[in-house]
Parts: sequence; structure tokens; C-alpha cells
Amino acid sequence: MNVPHGFQNQASGESHVEQQIGAIYGGTFHRHETTYHINPSDPPERRFEVALNHLRGGTPRMAETLFQELLQQGHASTRLAYHYALSVLSDRSLNEISDDVYARFRMADLTARRFAHDEWRGALSVVWELMSFVWRQEMGSALDAADLAKAMANLQELPRDRQNEITRHLALVLGGALQDSVDVVDAQRVRTERLAHDRVDRAWKFFEPDPAVPRYFVPARAAIPSAEWVKAGLGGAGVLLGLIAFLSGFGDGRPAAGIAGLLVMAAGFAGAIWAGREQQLGTMRLVARDREHGVPLQFQAAGSPGHWVSSRFVEQIHKLVEARFWDARPHTPGSWVNDTRGICEYYKWRFVTLFGNAQVDAGAVNWLIRWHARRVAAQWRNGTLFAYRDEVRPSSTSLLVHRTGIAIAVVGALIMLGGAGSFIGAALFLGAGGFFAMQHGLRIMVSHQFQAEENERGSRLLKEEEQAFVEWSQVLADRPDDAEMAWWLDLDKSHLKTEALRRCALTNRDLVAHVVLTEGAANAHRARVLGGPMRYSRYVILVFLLTHSGVREIEVDLDFLKADVHDERRTSFRYDALSAARVAEVGVRYADGWHYQILNGDNAVLQQTQSVRKRAFRLTLVSGEQISVVAEGFEGLTDESVENEAMLQRLALESSGIAGALHVLEAVSAEGRDWIVREQERRRRRSEDWRRGEHGPGLLDADEPEPAPE
Repeated sequence: MNVPHGFQNQASGESHVEQQIGAIYGGTFHRHETTYHINPSDPPERRFEVALNHLRGGTPRMAETLFQELLQQGHASTRLAYHYALSVLSDRSLNEISDDVYARFRMADLTARRFAHDEWRGALSVVWELMSFVWRQEMGSALDAADLAKAMANLQELPRDRQNEITRHLALVLGGALQDSVDVVDAQRVRTERLAHDRVDRAWKFFEPDPAVPRYFVPARAAIPSAEWVKAGLGGAGVLLGLIAFLSGFGDGRPAAGIAGLLVMAAGFAGAIWAGREQQLGTMRLVARDREHGVPLQFQAAGSPGHWVSSRFVEQIHKLVEARFWDARPHTPGSWVNDTRGICEYYKWRFVTLFGNAQVDAGAVNWLIRWHARRVAAQWRNGTLFAYRDEVRPSSTSLLVHRTGIAIAVVGALIMLGGAGSFIGAALFLGAGGFFAMQHGLRIMVSHQFQAEENERGSRLLKEEEQAFVEWSQVLADRPDDAEMAWWLDLDKSHLKTEALRRCALTNRDLVAHVVLTEGAANAHRARVLGGPMRYSRYVILVFLLTHSGVREIEVDLDFLKADVHDERRTSFRYDALSAARVAEVGVRYADGWHYQILNGDNAVLQQTQSVRKRAFRLTLVSGEQISVVAEGFEGLTDESVENEAMLQRLALESSGIAGALHVLEAVSAEGRDWIVREQERRRRRSEDWRRGEHGPGLLDADEPEPAPE
């Protein structure tokens, strides 16, 4: 991957994402994305776009509702009819296709037939043809090999996008010989496209929040006490009076001695001012640099400093700073942790001060914290981390010159006093006034100069940060959208189902039904767009293969960022071993990379552990063994102004596959080993009814006349 300088290591999978957003502050919420957002005044085109986003994003029930509303409002088209048909069938198994579902699917087909033939109507015809084969299989009819080959040829003649959509959304309803035929042409595509579009180099970017824009930062200017101005003014007044006294007594005594004394005094003060300026400026520079390097060490409290900065934000920033400094540690000998402990504490204070009231999430600052941590690491590696102390520390020479200058000024005053009695007043006023003017005026002058230097240094740093911001924004420019993340996940599920069949020595002809469930793995990084389902960097995938002899359950861990599958676990059981399947509220506590579930009945335990309440699908065997999948609860990643709890629960259950699985496995647990016979009978009876046209035009009426196009 081509990555701008300064971010070369970001695409390296877990080395980039581990210990980061999900594990630290709960996830990334792309709240400004409008992928799934509809305003009441939006035109039909926008509503169609959002419905299509839902279909592509893996929430077809949301899409189905929106497509149906558009049809009912009279916005029919072949494109709408095709996508509506897909949304009706998507993520539904055959036993979920009731008369109502069939009627909606048939309505989509009849709607398309009202228009002239085009790409969308042709694609819907292929869908209808495939579904005809499905229901013929369910009625026990043997599939004609020639007809099946023709259907596969028609599918392959469609544009690649249409092929992908059809095989994706009909994955749960195609079966038997038909699914075997589809798999022959589709398996290689799935294997290839799982890693397509630079998935490994891009998927991690979805979990990165939009970066916060750098802000100009200079510590608050220390106000110069009014006493300094008063003392400097008095000193200046004393010098002025001294000059007046000197001129007044110039004609008396020995003027040469007075002039010599004045020149010596002026030279002494000039040297003292120059050296004092260098000394004070160097001291202020050193104190400022020491502060940035945590000298002396000042631990920062992880609580709100006030000014409307939340304690949660402070805690998140502190954790991010610690994590980024740990990630940036050079793998070379040395005491990195000890050397940078103070710097780490300083940056906690700095980023809380800088962004506490900036109305940004802590995660948006993560990139900038990482940039600074790497900058510190580079200096530590080069041995220049504390080199500033030699560069800005005031030299011993300046201190010597300063004191010598004061001594010379005193000598000048003495010379002036020895010249004549008329210079006594001048010497006293010039000496005392000059000292006060030098001492306090110098502090004022140095404070202004130091502040100007700090402003300039802050401007230079801001330019460097802005350049880094541009580079990081370029890295994130090709971040995948939610639909692409859903597409990759669907390909993973298809691949895992095929692999499960192969490992269990089964074919699609052996299956009565199958179910695929997904759950975010413990410590996975989370991200979602507004209105969309949760996405994870790591999943636990459960594939249930329901055959005539029983259930095979295969559970694997999926590293979504790399498309790697590992740690396969298998369970097999007979239908009469299944006692219950239900969805219940549970508490979930994460610890040591595992999640622990607590039933909602044990409220005391829930309160003690401060667990997060979620919905869980539980499959209970007669032996007492349980297989469970937890649906994400979206904690901390919602916008209550446009998202309600019911909608979020629906999203969670639908995107995890729980909604569909419950329909199948609940029936299995209720009917036991008789489920297969009864389910096949239900499917056969429904197919016969649809064939006879009891719920609209017959399913298999190939010669049905088509309405004239509008």
C-alpha cells in the first residue's frame, strides 16, 4: 500500500489496531455519515438510495419496508421491483417464506412486468426462474438437467454485479442440486472476492474515526504583575532624575571624572542587561522544555478539570496517550518507560487542555497522539530527547558577565562620586534607578520575547501537525463504506458455509436448512455508521448445518481485517437433544479477552458487575450444554435524537442472523426429530398452493401473458 511518510506502519493489521479504539474507548461512531438517514421531506430518489444502502449493508428488513412504501406511493420501476424482490428474499430461509412473503415477492415480479424489458427486469426474471426451481425441488419434482443448465447460463449472462447480488441475497433459500450448481460457478468468485478491493490494506480504516483537525497550542501567557511595571517605571524615573542631576552639576568640580564615571556605569549596565537577558531567556526556555518533557514529573488526575470537560473524555485521552506511547516504544535497549513517563503525563494534560472543549470524540485525537508519540520515539532512539537542556540552558559565562556588569556599574558610580560633590545625587539616582530599571524592565522585555518565541514555535509545530493531518487524511481517503464491509462479511459467511460442508463431508443436497450467526469477538474493535449495524475487527462465526440425521455446528474465529479463519470448534447433536431456543436479555462482562454472560434473573450480580445489558440467542441442549450468541447493544455508539432502542435491537438481531436463526431453531426445538418431516410437508403444501395460484398468479405458469408495458 502506498502510505505517506510518517504512517508507513498503519496498514500492518493488528500492529496498528491492537490496543486501540475498540479496546480503549468503546468503538468508532461515524455519526456524520448519512448512509441510512432519511428526512421526512426527502424525495423518492433519496429514499430509494437509503433502502438500497440497507440492502447492501446487510439489513434487508429495513430495506424491504422502504421499498414497499415507495411501491405503495406509486414510484414503481423495474429497478425498484428487482431490489424489492431481493429484499423480500434476503436473509430468509425457506421455512420463513410464508404466504405473505410469497405475495410480496410475486407483487415485485408483476410490477416489473408492467414495464418494457431492461437490465433490471431481466435480472428479476432470473431470480424468478431460480425460485421456481427451488419450489419444484420442495414439491419433490426432479430437476431437468437441461433446464438447470439453462438457468445457470442465464445467471452467468447477467452483469457481474447482478450475479453477485442474486447469489448473495438468495443464499438461504437456494438449496439441493440448485445450490450445488450455483456453488460450482460461485465458489471461486467467493474465494477471490473475499480479499478483493485491497481488503487487508483497507478494512482496518473503517475502525478509524475521522481525525480531529490540529489546533494551535501555546500555554497560557503568564501575566506580568503590575508591580513589575511600577518598579520598572520608578527605575526609569530614577535614571531620568539622575541624568538631570548630572547635567545640573556638570559645571562644578571635575567634569572629566563625572563623564568617565557615567560611561563606565553605562557600559556596566549594558553588559549586565545583555547577559541578564540571555540568562533569563535561557531559564524560561529550559523551564518550558522541561515542562514538555515532564520535568519534574507531575501525574495527571483522570478527572474533569472543569470548564465543561467530561471525566469520560479525560479518561479516554489518558488511556489513548498511554497506549500510543506503549505502541511507539523502540525495540532497542534502554529505559523507554522511565524516560518518557513524564512526557506521557504532559501529553495527557496537553490534549485534555487542547481538545477538552473542542466538541470532538477522544478517538478523533488518536492519530495526533500517535504522531507525537512516534516523534518522541524518534528523538529517544537518536539520543536527542533531552538534548535541549544543553541547547537552551543559560551558560555560566552569561551569569559571570551579568554580575561583572553590575560590578562595573558600581565602579562607575564610585568614579562619579569621586569627581565632585555635585555628582553625588546623579550617582545615587543613576545607580539605584538603573538597577531597578534593568532588573524589572529586563523581566518585562524577556517575557515578551519568550512569548513571541513560543508563539513562533507553536506555529511551526502546528504546520507540521497540519501536514501530518493531510497525510493521515490521504491514508483514510479510501476507507471502505458500510456496504463494502457488509459485502466482505457476507462473502466470509458464504465461504465458511462451503468450508463447513466440505469438512463435514456433506453437500447441499444433504441439507434441510442452514443458519449462520455472527458475534463480535471479545476485545474486537467496533465501528458503525449512524443507522447501521455494528461492524467488528474480529468475529465468532457459528454455522449450523441441519441434515436429516441431526445438526452439525461449526464455530470459528474470524479475523475480519485479514480474512483469516482459525480455532475451529465442532459440535454435533440429534434433533431430540435440542430442548430450547430463545432470545433473552443478559448482562455481559468482558475480562481477560473473554465475555461472561449473566442471566437477567440475577439482578444483584448484574448490578455488582456493572455488566452491559444485551440480547443473546441461547440454544440449550438436553444435556444442559448451551450454545449462545450475543447481539451487540450499541452502548456508547448511538445518537438518541434519530435512533431509538427498538430500532437498534432490530438492527442487532437482524445483522447477527439471530432473527432468522430463531425462526428455524425454535421450530426444531419444539418439534424435535419430527421437524424435518413437518417442515418438508409445510414447504410442499405452500409450493403446491402457489403453483395452483391460490395466492395470486401461479408460480410455475410459464406461459402467463404479460401486461402491456406502461
